Order: sequence, then structure tokens, then C-alpha cells
Amino acid sequence: MSSLRRNISVASDEVSALERVRHTSGYLRFVYGAYLILGILFFGIGIYTALGIVMRSLNGGAILSFETLLLFCYALLNGILGYGFIFFRRWLLVVFSSVLFLKTFRALFFSSHEAVVSWSIFIVASILFFIFLTKEYLSGRYLVLGVIISFATPLLVSFLLITLGMIN
Repeated sequence: MSSLRRNISVASDEVSALERVRHTSGYLRFVYGAYLILGILFFGIGIYTALGIVMRSLNGGAILSFETLLLFCYALLNGILGYGFIFFRRWLLVVFSSVLFLKTFRALFFSSHEAVVSWSIFIVASILFFIFLTKEYLSGRYLVLGVIISFATPLLVSFLLITLGMIN
């Protein structure tokens, strides 16, 4: 019985996509590699945005402004997404579905920049499609209340800042 337990590998929720890339081959290596690349990309965008806030404040820009709040929301959103991709979490489906819904809603009722909005909807839909196709390899639960609230709050704040015309 104990030899059987040693041969069964149980996936831990704390294993990163980098570990999975190193220890898998073939199609799974591609899937986890894509999650790793997306995680690094979103973390990089989040860090770049956070550095933009710092540079803006160092150059005499207003620290307490709607633009700074928007940049902070974007940095937070990208950091959460980066974490989700690095650890290939199931809640990414819920998060990207909500982003796609808000982008489509904004495009239908508020937007005037059709080409930019169309591209952003296409990118979000493509990532959501990839997540949906690989959902069997995701870990964790679909609805993690702490993550959903942590993501939805800056998402809605940024949506309202842009949609209500507080930021041009």
C-alpha cells in the first residue's frame, strides 16, 4: 500500500508553471509554457505600470489624481493576472469572462475608438479561449471570493473612470 502512495503524484496548488514546464514534455510542456509566458507578460506589464506611477510622481506629477488611480488599478489587475497565469488558476476563466463582458458592454454603449476596442476584445477573447481549451490543467477553484473581489474592485473602478469620462 505504501509503495502505491509513493507512485501517485498529487498536484499541489503551489506548483508554478515553471516547475511544470521543467517536469513535463510534449503538449503539456507547451500548455504550461504558454501559461508561464502569459504570467511573465502580465507581471511585466504590472511592474512597468507601477514604475510609471513612481516616475510620474518623481517628475512632479500629481500623486492623487484620476490618472494615477487608473494606473494603480491597471498595475494591480496585471499583478493578479500574472499570479493567476504563473500558478494556472481556475479563477482565470471567471476573471477573463468578466473582462470580456465589460469590454463588450463598453464597446456597444460607450466607445468611440472602434479599432482599439475591437483589438482589445479580440485579445481578451483569444486568451479566454485558450484558458477554456486548457481548463482541465488549471488548479484551484473557479470562484475564490478573495481573488474575485480583489480583481473586480479595480476593474470596476478603472471601467468607471474611463467610461464616465473622468480620464480622456
